[in-house]
Amino acid sequence: MKMKAPLFLSSFYVRRHIQRFLKLPVMSVTLIWLPLIEEIIKLKFKKGERLYLAIDRTQWSNKNLLTIAVIIEKRAIPIYWQFLNKKGASKLVEQQALIRPVLRLLKSYELVVLGDREFHSVELAKWLYSRKVYFLFRQKKDTYIQEKGKDFQRLDSLKFTSGAKLFLTNLKVRKEKGFSQGSIGIYWKRKYRGKFEEQPWYLSSESSDLNRSGEIL
Repeated sequence: MKMKAPLFLSSFYVRRHIQRFLKLPVMSVTLIWLPLIEEIIKLKFKKGERLYLAIDRTQWSNKNLLTIAVIIEKRAIPIYWQFLNKKGASKLVEQQALIRPVLRLLKSYELVVLGDREFHSVELAKWLYSRKVYFLFRQKKDTYIQEKGKDFQRLDSLKFTSGAKLFLTNLKVRKEKGFSQGSIGIYWKRKYRGKFEEQPWYLSSESSDLNRSGEIL
């Protein structure tokens, strides 16, 4: 009788295979992988449609990997990646170097870049927006916002309950080098099967368009 490997072992071997794939010396991202991923996207999306791209950084053993992926049917498919010759968080120039080839590849689509708190910088957001690319970045709870006619306040000072959603527009986000007409989406996942988020998610954008169809919050 053939025994199946435990799930955690299966996941371990999948990660190992992906690591080996990304490190293949004959693997050319530009010549082989980008044309392939372009054809996959063409099969799933029409020109002009909205695509969601997720940027992330992960530590694999002693490898510091920066990736950008397209979301297709709730799965993230890597488009482009770079190994950083250092430990720790990525810098703006490294993030821009990762994103540029993807913007050229997918210039026929409406793009929205998603990122966690490592990518929350105003400089990256403004760089994307100057290229007509939307963004949605998770913000730290101590980020300051200012509603019209009111004083600056921290995001975590807003009264909010578990399970609630809120989308605020026409805000000034950040006291220094911020946006004069930014938007903040707030979502606190409802308690489910005894599990709950300790605090809400704060998501920043410079556009109010991203929530018109309700696909963000």
